[in-house]
Amino acid sequence: MRKLLVLLPLILAGCGSDGANFGTTPRPAELEEHAPQIADLDLSPGYATFMDGEGIIGVTAQFGFTDIGLDIATVHIEVSDGNSFTFPFPNTVVAESGTHTEQFEMSTAAVGSYTVEIWLVDKRGASSNREMVDFDVVAAAKIDEWTNRLAGLPFALNDVTWDGDRFIVVGDGGLIMTSPDGVDWAERASGTDVDLAAIAHQGKIVVAVGRGTTVLISTDHGESWSVKHSKDDVSLRAVAINESQIVAGGMDMHTGDAFMMRSLDGGDNWAVIEPLPQRDHFVTDLVYANGLFIAATDVFSWLSDGRVLVSLDGENWQSIVIRDEVAASYTILHDGERFIAAGSEGTAFASVDGFYWTELETPDEMEKITFMGAAWSGSRLVIHGGIAWRYWWVGIPPYQKAGISSTDGGATWEIFDIDGYYESHGMAWGNGRFVSVGQTSPLTVEGAIYTSP
Repeated sequence: MRKLLVLLPLILAGCGSDGANFGTTPRPAELEEHAPQIADLDLSPGYATFMDGEGIIGVTAQFGFTDIGLDIATVHIEVSDGNSFTFPFPNTVVAESGTHTEQFEMSTAAVGSYTVEIWLVDKRGASSNREMVDFDVVAAAKIDEWTNRLAGLPFALNDVTWDGDRFIVVGDGGLIMTSPDGVDWAERASGTDVDLAAIAHQGKIVVAVGRGTTVLISTDHGESWSVKHSKDDVSLRAVAINESQIVAGGMDMHTGDAFMMRSLDGGDNWAVIEPLPQRDHFVTDLVYANGLFIAATDVFSWLSDGRVLVSLDGENWQSIVIRDEVAASYTILHDGERFIAAGSEGTAFASVDGFYWTELETPDEMEKITFMGAAWSGSRLVIHGGIAWRYWWVGIPPYQKAGISSTDGGATWEIFDIDGYYESHGMAWGNGRFVSVGQTSPLTVEGAIYTSP
C-alpha cells in the first residue's frame, strides 16, 4: 500500500507533463473540439416533374465544408416529405475545407415544394450548422386550359404570390385573399382601403405595398395583417425581400420619378433611398435573386429608352439600359438561370447577371399586348397581360390572345389566352398550378382569378 501511494503522484505528474487529459496543462488550440461547418448548398436537379423516374429520381447535393478537427463522421439529409438519409463521410478526405457531393433519392409522386436539410456530425458527436434548400415537384404545366375561380369582385386584383403554403392576392380597395390551392379563396381583413399593388414573401414574412407608401406585414401566411407604414404623395408599386431587408419601390406622385425605401428590421422602420441614378424612370416591379435586387421600370416620355435598376445591397443602385428604344417593363422574375423582364409592345428581355440584357424574339402578334404578369413553374415560363390602353381609346379593339409561354428559355413561344379581354396583372406558380389575377377587361374594375389547369 505504501508503494502505491508513492508511485501514484509520480504517475499523475508524468501524465500531466506531456499534456494528457488528466493533467492541468491546457491542450493546444489545434486539439480543441471544433464542430464542422457547411455552406453553399445546391441540388442538381433543383426540381422535377411529377412522376419523373416513375416516382423516384436521383438528386446530387453539393456543399462546401470546413472542419479543423479533420474528423467528420456522417452526412445527414432530411426531407420535409418524411424521408431521411445518413451517409458515412469518406475517410480519404484529409483537407480542412473543400467541396463534397452526396447522392440521395427524392420522391416525385406528389406535386409540391419540399425542403431538403443537410448537416454534418463529427466523431465526437458535434453537429454542424444546418443548410436548407427547396426542391420542387412540379406538374406537367398546361397553359391551354384555364378555369375561372372567382369573377365579379368589386376591385381589380394586382399581384399574387405563393409563399410555400398558400396563394396570397392583393388588389385595389385594400382587398386581400388567400387560398391553399388556388381553387377555394377566403377574404382577409387588411386594415386599409388603399389600393395594394404588390406582394412578396421571405420565410414567414409576407409584405404587401400600395398607394401612399402603405406597407402591410403578415407572419401567418396572409391571414392577419398589420399596417407598418403609411405616407402620402408616393405610390408604391413593387416590393422585394431577402434575409436581411425589405425594399419597396414606386413613383413620387409629384415628380413622376422613381422612389425607393427599405427596412432592415422587418418593416418596423423605413429609410428613403436617395439619390437614385435614373430619376425619370419609375419602379414597376422588383425581384431579389442571385444576390441582386433588380427593379423593372416605366417612363412617361415616349422618347426615353428601356432600363432596369440593379443593386447588390438594396441601397446603392445602378441604371442599366436594356433597350435603346422605348420599352417599359412591368413584370420581372428569375427562372433559376436568368432574369426575365417583360412589358410594353409584347417585349421580353433576359439577363444571366442582371447587368447585360438581351431582347428575346417574341411573336409579332404580341405587338399590341402589354405584359404585366409572369411566372415560372420550374419547366415553363408563362407571360400574360392585356391589349395596350392606346388601342382602347378609339373603341373596343378586336379580340386578341394576350399570353405567351416557353419551355426553352424563350427560344420558341406558344401563344395562348386565358379568357377573352381578361387582363392579367400578376401571376404565380404553386401547388402544381399557375394562378393569374387581374380584371375582367380594362373597361371594368371587376377583379378575377384564373388557374391552369
